[in-house]
Amino acid sequence: MISIIITNFNKSQFLNKTIKSCVNQTNKNFEVIFFDDKSTDNSLNIATSLLKNSKINYKIILRKNKKQLHNSYNQMSAIYYSLKFCKGKYISLLDADDIFIKNKINYLHFLINNKKKKIIYNSYYILKKKKYSKNKRHFKIRKYIWPIFPPTSCLTIEKKLLNKIMKKIYFKKYPTCWFDFRLATYVSKHLQKELYYTYKNLSVYRQDPTGNDFKYNSLFSNSYWKRKLEAFFLLKRL
Repeated sequence: MISIIITNFNKSQFLNKTIKSCVNQTNKNFEVIFFDDKSTDNSLNIATSLLKNSKINYKIILRKNKKQLHNSYNQMSAIYYSLKFCKGKYISLLDADDIFIKNKINYLHFLINNKKKKIIYNSYYILKKKKYSKNKRHFKIRKYIWPIFPPTSCLTIEKKLLNKIMKKIYFKKYPTCWFDFRLATYVSKHLQKELYYTYKNLSVYRQDPTGNDFKYNSLFSNSYWKRKLEAFFLLKRL
């Protein structure tokens, strides 16, 4: 079985499509673990209603401990804590504003059974201003710098392995470096043999101008160069 971990904070406007993209999967051999990070909007009510009225296995988890100052740490702690409740052998991650293509779980089961890899990344569609486009930057290992890698919602990984990796990448330094960067960089350095990348677009990544990454996009901003510097230091540590 595959466990889908959805991490959410104030994404109520997107949750209907996100959760329904799980509920409507053609292959039902999965469960949903929904982690709410103390949302102040209507997220929890929406998620509860959608999951309760579905026929899938699910569990809703609420953050009990104090939130950290940086959202990157909160995301990592949410994933790490959610793993305790996952019954699946493999974990698929899904950001609360992204979407799974209808046959994603079915294709993942095919890859798990046939490719015998512990880490699977898939390509994706980009949703920006209500327009869809195909991703053109595919996973690539680069010798002297961090890899080109897909967003979080394109990752499926064996649960035991993810638990081990989390202990290597989850530490409270370099807050501009998010979970997807840390994990992809660690995998590219240490676990290339366990990695399989499929060019099939199995996820939809929403480019939200109000999202956490938007402030890092401008080459002329301090945030952009701060992230680059932290990324170099993190690259050496991983």
